Amino acid sequence: MKRPLYLMSFCAALVALPAISASACPWAGGDYSFKEHGIYGTFTVNGSCSEIVWSRLSDGPETQPLEKSKHGWSANMNKAKVELLENGSSLRVSDYGGISRQFTAKPAN
Repeated sequence: MKRPLYLMSFCAALVALPAISASACPWAGGDYSFKEHGIYGTFTVNGSCSEIVWSRLSDGPETQPLEKSKHGWSANMNKAKVELLENGSSLRVSDYGGISRQFTAKPAN
């Protein structure tokens, strides 16, 4: 009798896992914009927080995978590295030339 109960508990945990993972990322399923110090851009994060569509300055949109990092979720773009911080409102943009800036993102949706 205990074996079916363990099996049902295991299956319930597997079903709940994607929902827990998505809720752990405050950026999931959102459209955002930022504008500070004359630098501006927009980005969209998919519902599973595994992909970002990024558009900054006059560049066209760029789609890259997001990976969990020490302080949030990061993606390597063509011209910069982007890190969406765990607080769900700040992002860090590091140009490959060494300049790093932190911005506050505002939901566009």
